[in-house]
Amino acid sequence: MKRLILSAGIVFIGFLGYSSATETNNTAVDNRAFLLLESVKQNYLASLRLEALKTGNAVPGRDQINSPANFWMKRVKAGEVNMVTNHYTKDPQTKVIMGGKIYYTSGESYTWTMQQNPSIRFTKDPVTNKTIDKADAVIYIDASGRALYFESGDTYERFVGLAEQETVYGYTPPKDLR
Repeated sequence: MKRLILSAGIVFIGFLGYSSATETNNTAVDNRAFLLLESVKQNYLASLRLEALKTGNAVPGRDQINSPANFWMKRVKAGEVNMVTNHYTKDPQTKVIMGGKIYYTSGESYTWTMQQNPSIRFTKDPVTNKTIDKADAVIYIDASGRALYFESGDTYERFVGLAEQETVYGYTPPKDLR
């Protein structure tokens, strides 16, 4: 009887530890997504300031600074992104077929790198933290040209949904994504 009670106690404690670790991991994912969104916002604001300097116009107004998060990124086609550097480029990309899927690189050296290191074909969705194949991903770029890969349009919407005004300016924690 003592063994049964002891075994049940160990299982219960183990379950509590697993549950706590899962909650901590989800919070870490939420925080990483929030920090990534903040860097996307900062890149957008920097691009507005740079444009103002180039054109001699006034610095961005409040309406531009407080623009919705979906203004901060632009959806692009896979063929416009070097999937090794995860950066947008206007130059034509080289198609690389691996495992029956099409990837894109900017020339022979990047193609060789992708072929030698197949793990480059995969990345993590910033919202769900799931490993996704870049060939199947929904791709957005920020103002700096950095590519962000999403599992679906829904996870992109959840990502920009983190940008409530209170969250973006640090007044409240990120929204619960569960």
